[in-house]
Amino acid sequence: MKHLLILFCAFFFVAFAATDAQAQCNTDLYNNLALKKLAPGYTFVKSYRIDGKGGQRKKIEYTCVFSKGTDYMIRMAGKDGGPNGLIATLYDSRRSQLATSYLNNKYYDGLTFKCASTGIYYLSFTFKDSNSYCGAAVLGFRR
Repeated sequence: MKHLLILFCAFFFVAFAATDAQAQCNTDLYNNLALKKLAPGYTFVKSYRIDGKGGQRKKIEYTCVFSKGTDYMIRMAGKDGGPNGLIATLYDSRRSQLATSYLNNKYYDGLTFKCASTGIYYLSFTFKDSNSYCGAAVLGFRR
């Protein structure tokens, strides 16, 4: 019986010691910060979770359908409440880059885009010099 107890304890020690403990990404907190950055006149459409899984995911991508003649605004928040280490990039259906939130070695908290053609667009989030790998973004529109 004593050997069984020791074996049982050893099993649980190995099982729990071998797990890779990672901090959870609380995107709700960042979502609220990003939502406050949406400019007046823009209607909130959607929020985006940016969870890099502790650095395992270097790129998070979403598909969007935008309408011609509509202005779109994307705002982001990361670890410090700002955009540092987090980059949003917008691509058209042919994967041509249209806009980015990182320019001349400076992080911006989002981007604004006037849609010239109705269609599918790709919104990509990447990390640069970041230890957090966590954030959120919101999308708003104005006609």
